Amino acid sequence: MAVDTKSILVEYYAFFREAIGRKGETIVTQAATARDLFAEIDRKYAFQTDHEKIRVAVNDCIVTWETRLADGDVVVFLTPFGGG
Repeated sequence: MAVDTKSILVEYYAFFREAIGRKGETIVTQAATARDLFAEIDRKYAFQTDHEKIRVAVNDCIVTWETRLADGDVVVFLTPFGGG
């Protein structure tokens, strides 16, 4: 059985950009869903943040954590923000 490896561009903003010190990276992954990808990145960088407070966008659309990822997707993890 072939392994479903894909290349995902992850863009970092706000908290994530500050924590990592860069605006993005391409990750070669076997993550099936946005949740899987976040878990992989969290293991790498130890964000120590609850993913339930974070929203995820894939290809410029807010999606659920169970959204399946495909080769070439662009993923952004969004921290809560307030307005006023």
